[in-house]
Amino acid sequence: MREAMCVWAVAWMLLVAVGVSGDSRTKLIDNGYEGVVVAMSQEVPESEGPALIATIREMIEEASRRLYLASHKRAYFRSVKILVPKSWTSTNVTDNALNENFEESDIRVDIENSIYVNQPYALQTAGCGEPGRYIHLTPQYLLDDNVAAWYGPRGKALLIEWAKLRWGVFDELGYPGDPTFPLFYMFDNKDRGGDSLLPTYCADVRVEGRLIDKRGRSACGLTYSGEPDSDCRFIPYKYQEAASSLMSYAFIFSDSVVDFCDGPTSNRPHNSVAPTKQNLFCGGRSVWEVMMQHEDFANGRNPPTDTYEDPDIQVVQHTDANYALVLDYSGSMNDNYRIHKLRKTARRWLLHEVATGSYVAIVRFSKHASLVHQLERITDMNSRQQLANAIETKADGGTSIGAGLYVAVKKILAGKKNPVILLITDGEENENPRIDDILDNVVESGVRVITVAFGAQADPKLEKVAHTTGGKTFTVNDLDEGHMLEDAFHGALTYQPPPPRRHTTVTIHEEVHRGTEREAESSFNVDFTVGKNLTLRLHTDDRYHITRPPSLLSPSGRIIEGAEFEVNTFTWTIKVPSAEEGRWRWRVGLSGSSEKFVRVKVTSQPRNPDIHPITTKAWVSSGTKDVNATVDKVIIYAEVKQGNNPVINANVRALVTPPNESEPAQVYELLDNGQGADTLAGDGIYSRYMTQYSATGRYSVKAQVTDGGTAMINKGFLTSTERRKRSVGVDYLERPDICCGSFVPINYDNTQETGTFSRVTVGGSIRVTEIAETDSQPPAEVRDLQASLMFRVREDDTPLGLHQVPGQEVTQGQHYITLVWTAPGDDLDLGSVSGYTLRMTHNRTALTETAFDSASEDTLLDLSGQPVYAQAGEIINITLPVTLHSHHTVYIALRAFDDVGGQSPVSNIAVITQEVTSEPLPPHHTTSFPIWAIIVIIIFATLLVIFVCVALGSRKHGKYECVEPKATYDTKLVDT
Repeated sequence: MREAMCVWAVAWMLLVAVGVSGDSRTKLIDNGYEGVVVAMSQEVPESEGPALIATIREMIEEASRRLYLASHKRAYFRSVKILVPKSWTSTNVTDNALNENFEESDIRVDIENSIYVNQPYALQTAGCGEPGRYIHLTPQYLLDDNVAAWYGPRGKALLIEWAKLRWGVFDELGYPGDPTFPLFYMFDNKDRGGDSLLPTYCADVRVEGRLIDKRGRSACGLTYSGEPDSDCRFIPYKYQEAASSLMSYAFIFSDSVVDFCDGPTSNRPHNSVAPTKQNLFCGGRSVWEVMMQHEDFANGRNPPTDTYEDPDIQVVQHTDANYALVLDYSGSMNDNYRIHKLRKTARRWLLHEVATGSYVAIVRFSKHASLVHQLERITDMNSRQQLANAIETKADGGTSIGAGLYVAVKKILAGKKNPVILLITDGEENENPRIDDILDNVVESGVRVITVAFGAQADPKLEKVAHTTGGKTFTVNDLDEGHMLEDAFHGALTYQPPPPRRHTTVTIHEEVHRGTEREAESSFNVDFTVGKNLTLRLHTDDRYHITRPPSLLSPSGRIIEGAEFEVNTFTWTIKVPSAEEGRWRWRVGLSGSSEKFVRVKVTSQPRNPDIHPITTKAWVSSGTKDVNATVDKVIIYAEVKQGNNPVINANVRALVTPPNESEPAQVYELLDNGQGADTLAGDGIYSRYMTQYSATGRYSVKAQVTDGGTAMINKGFLTSTERRKRSVGVDYLERPDICCGSFVPINYDNTQETGTFSRVTVGGSIRVTEIAETDSQPPAEVRDLQASLMFRVREDDTPLGLHQVPGQEVTQGQHYITLVWTAPGDDLDLGSVSGYTLRMTHNRTALTETAFDSASEDTLLDLSGQPVYAQAGEIINITLPVTLHSHHTVYIALRAFDDVGGQSPVSNIAVITQEVTSEPLPPHHTTSFPIWAIIVIIIFATLLVIFVCVALGSRKHGKYECVEPKATYDTKLVDT
């Protein structure tokens, strides 16, 4: 039983460590989405299964009808599978899953994320038009109607998140306290002869509502510039005439909203000036315009149809994997001892890592292919040993990859559920049948193919096989000391049914030593989340290189020896059932040969089943597709979490091994700052553009994570969704704020320091087919430009404002503005730019992407002498003198440029609202009221409210009964 649990844990370790590389298998065929997967987490108790499945069915059926209408009859859900865990024993299922798994599902039912709590959300890490990772729903959201009510009908909520996941569109609303996506914005309303203050949304007609103060004051407070303060909320009435936009529904929250915003000439015109995520990430394009450019609908695909089908919803169960190891035994595998490296690594995988209950077969190919070992179930060490012994080292002949795939698909995996091929080869095909001859059969079988390119000459079609079948790709170079090949075998474990998080195994230390020393030693940390079943494995390329077996030294000084030796894999293993927290050390005696190496890997499980471990996984945005580096932008990602809670302020590095084996690894410092490649600051997902390409070929990616002395776990900031009534003249029901805009809010009273920790994970590989001979990558877009008015002057030269700038002479009508932004890089988000073009104007349209470069010269701001040169990711903060004589709001934006003239897209537009008048500003004064007068007013107002509510008692208008009647605004808040 213990052995079984250990291999299950290793499976989950790789599941959380390896990012999913294959594209979603969901396809839109003749207007119907097929292959949609809703997967239950292992953390969901089976007792909730029947109710969850019933609710999911209703939700999908409703979402399908709404999708059909919102897409104007272009799309609906035709087939959906609900995937339940293997551990569920009493749930009625239609069949075992063919190749569906939790990590590649479209919709996940899982425990809460501390950021979103029970809010449905689509995890979006890429830009406009790019698919998201998955939709996350909690069991409480699905089972508790009161919780679900905060986000509207479940089918509508799912449709909104599906739009983000599938088509890469974004919310059209503001977020509290977010300077980039504020709740309100100023708009130059020429029809009204001045600026108008508007709530942030997109709709086809004006949205009616009123301003309230969330803290219970009688009216919204205003800032010095006349804008609503941070506690002000615009509460739309429940009944509206607006039909769009669904991406504003969380704000408008009306049943009338059923459509997306479209182009400016449509009957659902898009609001291109509101500071929304949709406008910033999609360059002002509407949701509908982005949708119509997606492959689902581009070039007239899937035109409107009057044929609608109810979704076919089936319940399937995750089942044990059926593996076929398809191994290259051609003559070139003798080069650089490849066949010997393969034998040792495959044996370790079979003896220690593949899960008990899985089935494994072995196929060898050279000029022809043959079955080495029939499909056998892993039940005990004897079955493992039999498979391991079947792997030989004699290699000769040509290379027919197609022959190996044919045997695996037709003779071993035909009709099997959860079929996986691990294909390892070092050369190009030179014998028939070839990959192209067999690929259709492979795809039809439903098998996933994980390809391992061994050496620089491996066939270029390997990535095509992995991409077409939804698999993964890995690269192993000939100087590898074992970890690249081992990582590839680990990648296959992703397809095993995952265990619960309490049995997760994480890699906390990994190191390779090569040198002339007679002893090697190093240290690693056991953090508060792990310590159970700590395992050190040390292997070498020569057993006689080890003169003294490895040992461990605990933080308290206890020496642990007695390493077990496995002769067929040259591996020593030490296991500690319960490892104390703190710094550990390992040491081993060596021969002193610089030609030999040792590799050490330390793993562990959670010490407390109620405390989830800190985990990480890495992936690249290109997945298994070939990369043309002259046009494609590749992003490296690493996600760091404790359970589902983000770990922030960690030190995350990506190590990229280039095709030339003699080159050192390229190092990228991944950031979680919401800029450049990163889309949301503070969500625990760190990223950076991959910009260094020394040659064409295959690049492998790995991530290393440490605490850096600053890492902490964000355990949540959202307030409870219980009913809260506040006195604002009438009672109202406050809904929870929607998360998240440009950053994840943080409540430092609800964080926890991680302490010292480290994690290592693999991110797969990419194949680069073309690189640029010159600098072809411009600076990335600045998305966090902020401007503030630092100093104003009355017409009598009396200072009025927040700060006076030291050393600056102040004249009549002169102001000082402070500008702050995060520096992009010379190449996207790496390096430093050569300069910026900064413009300020009263005309917002002059700062759009198409108009920015041709704007008049008087819009330019002089940056001479300003400290604007910084490395990518650093904060720039400057103060400039400007002259403002107008009543209008001013708008500011910038472009960055590099040393060859490459320009970034135009930044977000920063806004300054200022009150400059031709008359002197009136003096400040206050008026005091007697206490008795205040009491009388309060009593009168209370009686009036009671009277109004009683009179309207028969009108049950949802959550805002006492504020439903439409009213003209008594503030300057208007809509276009």
